[in-house]
Amino acid sequence: MLSRSSTNQEVWKILRSDLAIQKDLQRNLINSRALAKYVINKYGLTTSLDAVISSIRRFQSEEAFKEEEKSIQSIFKNAVVTTKNNMACLTLRIRPNNFLKKIKESESGISYRIITTPTDVKIMLEKPQLTDVRKLFTKDEIISVEDKLSEIRVKVSDTAVKTKGVLARIANELALANINLQEILVCSPRFLIYVKERDIVKAHEAILKLC
Repeated sequence: MLSRSSTNQEVWKILRSDLAIQKDLQRNLINSRALAKYVINKYGLTTSLDAVISSIRRFQSEEAFKEEEKSIQSIFKNAVVTTKNNMACLTLRIRPNNFLKKIKESESGISYRIITTPTDVKIMLEKPQLTDVRKLFTKDEIISVEDKLSEIRVKVSDTAVKTKGVLARIANELALANINLQEILVCSPRFLIYVKERDIVKAHEAILKLC
């Protein structure tokens, strides 16, 4: 049987990981007893129903939780959200310095964004540029190509990147809309989100709900 402090920690951890539950609690749309039963059954908590109900009510009344919600809401309030279709992603098995050398030697003037590991490079670029970029690399260097992507650009205040939970909130909103996040880049004060072209309308609507 969990102690009271352990019960609080476990229950709060569960609630903080589920944005849908947090929203329903904030709007008083969810019954604490029903939620407690759900949490106990789903996560196999070894504690009493009353203890979990108490933890849920404490979570709702926690000033830190309320302040965190207000902080995140204020960040998105004045956000600027734009979209761009016709994007592509090229994943390469090549060291970043070798990649940059090839791009520089090509003098192609390509506009792109990259994600790197010590051995791989992922390039986000506009689809019309994809053919020319592919020519710079061998078949063995090309791991995969995804040419049906869209970009959502969310511009927020400079403080947003330093605020806990902002990136998680964006990802959770997309998950709630049943949208698979292909890539996300953070370039302060912008979040660049990439989804399938077929999901762009739903994804855009999901992000706008934050604003």
